[in-house]
Amino acid sequence: MNVVVFGATGSTGRLVVESALSAGHLVTAFVRDPKRINLTHPNLRIVEGDAMDPASVASAVRGSDAVICTLGVIPQAKEDLGRRQIGVPVCSVGTRNILAAMSQGTGRIIVESSVSVGESYRTGSFGAGFIVKLALKEVMADKEKQEAAVRESDCDWTIVRPAALTNKPARGNLQSGTDLRWNITSTATRADVAEYMVRILDDATTYRKAITLRN
Repeated sequence: MNVVVFGATGSTGRLVVESALSAGHLVTAFVRDPKRINLTHPNLRIVEGDAMDPASVASAVRGSDAVICTLGVIPQAKEDLGRRQIGVPVCSVGTRNILAAMSQGTGRIIVESSVSVGESYRTGSFGAGFIVKLALKEVMADKEKQEAAVRESDCDWTIVRPAALTNKPARGNLQSGTDLRWNITSTATRADVAEYMVRILDDATTYRKAITLRN
């Protein structure tokens, strides 16, 4: 499958690229700074662009079979702190640009969101949804708009809502479900989440569903 990964230099996006290549897919990594990709592979194509620019997004998506979107505004790695874009609606605007480009023929999209967004607000135990939204008000508001845009599209979409992401090694025990309960201490390793998003690329049972993930 020819897969385009947005947010490919992010902490989760990098792992998605690696997982997709390991699974035998052709991967296009969409990045603002190509120098941040320290990976070479015969099946990897690196495209420079900005998710906020519709033209560069459309060029990257053209001819692909699927899109995995891991756009975010708060990079976690210490070396990435200068790239934080608080207040910039990267998730919602970037995803709208992706969806507009996909209207040209690409139908499969998997979008990384977060617990506390959408229905998962209610599945958080002991007020967890409220706490996350209070702590990350602008980020979660942007993700709500992002999810709304995805749901309004005609694509074969899947939204994944991981619990608090960690950089620990994959545990291999990821739990998933549309009504999965979670709490403020719930976590999900980025490695497990990345592997899951790649694994469901052609899983029709996940189409048009928002799925909570936690270890």
